[in-house]
Amino acid sequence: MNGTLDELTAHERQLFRDVEAHRLDNDDIIRQFSKIIAPIGILLNCIFLCVVTRVKSMRTIINVYLSNLAVADAAYLILCMSAAWAIEYTHKASGAYLAIRIASTTMQIASFCFVAVIAVERFAAVRQPLTQRARASKSRAGKVSAGVWVVAVVTGVFGGIAFDTNYVTGVVFSEVHVVILLLIFLATFTITVTAYIYIVVKLCHSDRERQAGQARRVYPVVRMLVINTAVFFVLNSMDIALNVINLITLFSFHKGAEAVIDIYWTATDVLVCTGFLRLVNSSINTLVYSVTSSQYRAAFLEAFPPLAKLHRQCRRCRRPQQTEQIELRAIPPAKAAQESPAQAN
Repeated sequence: MNGTLDELTAHERQLFRDVEAHRLDNDDIIRQFSKIIAPIGILLNCIFLCVVTRVKSMRTIINVYLSNLAVADAAYLILCMSAAWAIEYTHKASGAYLAIRIASTTMQIASFCFVAVIAVERFAAVRQPLTQRARASKSRAGKVSAGVWVVAVVTGVFGGIAFDTNYVTGVVFSEVHVVILLLIFLATFTITVTAYIYIVVKLCHSDRERQAGQARRVYPVVRMLVINTAVFFVLNSMDIALNVINLITLFSFHKGAEAVIDIYWTATDVLVCTGFLRLVNSSINTLVYSVTSSQYRAAFLEAFPPLAKLHRQCRRCRRPQQTEQIELRAIPPAKAAQESPAQAN
């Protein structure tokens, strides 16, 4: 925007300055929020990685991808928090903004791709269980994860350079990058939703064929799939909207300043919402997984023996009270009145 101010009227220059001041205020709000939410998210992601590392039963192929997702979220939160402190104390935002732009795009692409890979793995396991069991391995998961990171890093670096006026002065590279992001988002969203719809339908169909005593095993799996996917894409929906607005803004440069000002103002408001949701999404991914997975909760207690011991002690403290209440309720008042004289004699 700054490069086009010389060609604008005085009124248009003032409008652009107002929008820029509004954007800086929103950036300050996001920085303050990141200082609060980022440490919590980093702790939750590190706990998940610790559980997967320490508990042997958690070292599954799916958890390999979930661990990479946790690494992406933790790295994004660390960079956001570091950039927030750096900008506040050094007042040199150019390098920090470039770093956060590259990191944000890289971790965002990695998150979408790993969610799609998990959906594809589960889809293959439900559709062709024998073939998938013979083909799947941790080494193959490692290779797929490495490929995802390569794609994410290349896209992130390209995006950071495309939006930095020190390297690129035109809008063509920015337009190409936004189109690539939208294609990746839409492709991963379509693949993930389609795979999970098939999984849910397949599990419900097989559930009807099971006996009554085995029917309960299907619904927790379906619930975990639906909740995890829904939370992830709801929190990332603003990213897709933001990229659509950015694409409209870039193409509006060809129509003059008046067409850009209103869209630019809307983009700043959407950007602050996107910043909040990105931080929340990176912080609660593992929390949602822990809430919807009883296996993870059991592994969490196994990974941290002091907490498991404290949990057992709390359960023992509650048992005598429950037993006493049951015994008091089990003796009717009339029978207790009849036994009292007999015991006195």
